[in-house]
Amino acid sequence: MKPVVDGIEKQIGSKVRIIRVDVSTPEGKKIAREVAPNMVPCFIGFDADGNQRWRVDHVISRLELWRRVIAL
Repeated sequence: MKPVVDGIEKQIGSKVRIIRVDVSTPEGKKIAREVAPNMVPCFIGFDADGNQRWRVDHVISRLELWRRVIAL
């Protein structure tokens, strides 16, 4: 999924903020406990006010991820 996220970030990175978390690091493990992903990768879309708008706990197509990001 990294190339997909890289592409989205390259195309609209100035309009959205993408945060990547490595769940194998101590800091990443702490964040993972807070958001409780069911599996990796886990994508969570937040609106400008920090409210969770959507969540996907599995690999999804590039097009579907793109649609979800744009909908924010």
